[in-house]
Amino acid sequence: MKRILFVCHTGELGGAEFVLIDIAAHCRARCHVALLADGPLRAALEAKGVGVSIIAASVHMLGVRRDAGWSRSLRAVPATVSAARGLARLARGYDLLFATSQKAAIVAMLAGQLSRRPVIWQLHDIMSAAHFGGLLRRISVALANVTVRTVLANSEASRAAFCATGGKADRVQVLPIGIDPAPFQAVTDAHAATLRAALFPPNVTLIGLFGRLTEWKGQHVLIDALADLPGAHAVIVGDALFGEDEYRASLHARAAAAGVAPRVTWLGFRDDVPALMRAMDIILHASTAPEPFGRVIVEAMLARRPVIATRGGAAAEILGEVYPYLVPAANPAALAAATRRITSLPPPDLSHLVAENFARASGEFSLDAMLQAIDRLI
Repeated sequence: MKRILFVCHTGELGGAEFVLIDIAAHCRARCHVALLADGPLRAALEAKGVGVSIIAASVHMLGVRRDAGWSRSLRAVPATVSAARGLARLARGYDLLFATSQKAAIVAMLAGQLSRRPVIWQLHDIMSAAHFGGLLRRISVALANVTVRTVLANSEASRAAFCATGGKADRVQVLPIGIDPAPFQAVTDAHAATLRAALFPPNVTLIGLFGRLTEWKGQHVLIDALADLPGAHAVIVGDALFGEDEYRASLHARAAAAGVAPRVTWLGFRDDVPALMRAMDIILHASTAPEPFGRVIVEAMLARRPVIATRGGAAAEILGEVYPYLVPAANPAALAAATRRITSLPPPDLSHLVAENFARASGEFSLDAMLQAIDRLI
């Protein structure tokens, strides 16, 4: 049994971190997790019986933004090397390193060379100009080409972007994220109805947008669309991370200026996402840049709720190229039109839509299938 050292750069909870929790819990008897920053992720892993160590990385490294240039990147080099040395010392007790983010991958690649351990990089990002500056893309891909045993892309879109940046195609395998349907199946209609009545106004169409508050996730697109949807109420679940408080403030100001603030409920981070999804009428994916995967889309499908998603990235891979409710990015009018089309569907057609989505999500994005594939890879 191979002993695995997982590496993640953040202690916060996001889509990639929930995937890490699932994989590490599955491997708990033969793995350990190294975090480069402390946070709620540590407690979530430990609650699953997973051992965690903190290799505190300098703010000079963790603070490097995706669009960083030469100056800021060079300042991060000493901190990155220091973190790699600390990780290498820990790695000598394990058979391989498994990095789950771009920053963690750079540290793990260096640590893998120092400790002579193979590295797997689970790629949760689209390595394109829409998401990363040119320098960070070149550094990440160049290092991966010579140090990583396997790049595990979460979608064909992620794989294609990695290869387009110069990544070696023979290093990449595509493995979509798998999600456990059990938490969604456990929510009864009565529970969802009770939650809805407790939190939201009656007799409105609830449009839920789930995810951290950041501009490319498109919360502002939903706010702009509300002007054309007088019977709709937006439910925004998630909050700002990684210094994005200014965007959060701008969203509140935008809603007030448009006169739709009374029709927006801000719930922040929640631990009852399956129940909240079941309480919605429509779940929205509104990313303004191509999405590497789109965990929320699959979760909405498992929650048996109709989905509107931005076309681009992996959204069409998940929903199908001919899915009728894929809309252009950053287009409030298209979002409003898709909302009106869904709300006007006859009940049998709506039931057929959500049943097809549920079957697709259950079959193609199975947690068990993902875990078995990772076992084979390791």
